[in-house]
Amino acid sequence: MDEDMNKIIIIDDDESICKTLELHLKRNGYDVSFAHTGGEGIKMVSENEPQIVILDIRLPDTDGIEVLRQLKSIDNNKYIIMITAFQDMETTIKAMQEGAFEYIHKPISIDELDRAVDNAVRSLKILTGEREETIKIPKMNVGEGKIIGKSKIMKEIFKTIGVVSQSRTTVLIEGESGTGKELIAKAIHFNSPYKGYPFISINCSALVETLLESELFGHEKGAFTGALYRKDGKFTLANNGTLFMDEIGEMSLNLQTKLLRVLQEREFERVGGKEKIKTNVRVITATNKKLDNLVKQGKFREDLYYRLKVVTIDVPPLRERKEDIPLLVEYMINKVNNDLSRNVRKISNKALELLLNNPWVGNVRELENVITRAILLSREDRLGEEHFTLFLKGDTGKPIEHKLVVDANGVRGHEIKDDSLNDIEKIHIAKVLNFTNWHKGKACEILGITRPRLERKIRKYDIKSVEKISEKISEKIT
Repeated sequence: MDEDMNKIIIIDDDESICKTLELHLKRNGYDVSFAHTGGEGIKMVSENEPQIVILDIRLPDTDGIEVLRQLKSIDNNKYIIMITAFQDMETTIKAMQEGAFEYIHKPISIDELDRAVDNAVRSLKILTGEREETIKIPKMNVGEGKIIGKSKIMKEIFKTIGVVSQSRTTVLIEGESGTGKELIAKAIHFNSPYKGYPFISINCSALVETLLESELFGHEKGAFTGALYRKDGKFTLANNGTLFMDEIGEMSLNLQTKLLRVLQEREFERVGGKEKIKTNVRVITATNKKLDNLVKQGKFREDLYYRLKVVTIDVPPLRERKEDIPLLVEYMINKVNNDLSRNVRKISNKALELLLNNPWVGNVRELENVITRAILLSREDRLGEEHFTLFLKGDTGKPIEHKLVVDANGVRGHEIKDDSLNDIEKIHIAKVLNFTNWHKGKACEILGITRPRLERKIRKYDIKSVEKISEKISEKIT
């Protein structure tokens, strides 16, 4: 390691934190010094010329932001990692605007600090000309709703879409969440002779039974409390086109009976109405559950199941078609560049390897979210592995969450190693919730799931926080 890259100066008035971080960083091979005031820190940085500085936002003699400004004026290429016990938005924004490389809250997660230091060293190596193997991202057309894949199984799905799109037969699309089931439904519709008619979608798990019935079939004025006017349902709005019903396995048995009647008789009644309304809608359904298992459990009508599965498309999870990941990455980088007006044109081999080895519990949707976050974090025209390590860990495809926390009393915490899909999903959801400070709306956007599904996952895994999960595991250990 270059001598300048090896030097780290910590500027913090808390002596116990300085000592703890010094011990940890020295074990990692760094030459560490520390100062307890801003003035002392600026002098030490000027004399020792380190490239990495860990700086507290609140100091006894001055404001950390002012120290940041002065350090950047000495050398704009210094990598300054800000730390603070105060989690206010304005200070974070100001620090990043003034050129902070990273912003970490106390109590300090050692994993988070290590990532920040490793990323700073990696960026310094690139800045000083150390060669990094990268792949150029070619520009490509990123039309809305495009399905990306060259694997054998995806080619077979494309063939099926070509055949079934020419008729109005019902199609059942099965696959895990985030695999692109709605994209396949849209591809069927927009490649059909009826593409000029509406494509209407509805998520059957997002609404309670009474609201879902009203959304599907419409209602008459006065049909229930709050029904102030007559409303057309999805079957009316999608007439002559396609109605896509996602998460059909969540539909109640009562509504399943009514849906079966519509499919058999091609007519329905609004809620609270008696008028028979004809429909010429093509129905495409999707589920992340195996409907045949629900039939065996008595949770799904067998006659409806066979009515829906005239043609079945089984969409594979991303981990079963990893050969498609490089092409998906190229497409998504181009798409995010267009959406965010960015110009990322390279990705490192190590970053791509990290993406290839990740298990992708959230499938293509999770990959797109990760690419989007990486481009937002990148200040260059390239993506390196440092841009992905917030949610992805290791090169084995098994995320490893090390929860080792530093506070004023020193080091505490436990190591969590989970490799089942449920454990990976639990850790991922908990990390996203903590990342958004438990703002469930933002968490749903990042995870690409509905609010009701997030609530079910929280109940299923008994998620409180990553720290709570650590405590439970530590109890088992002890």
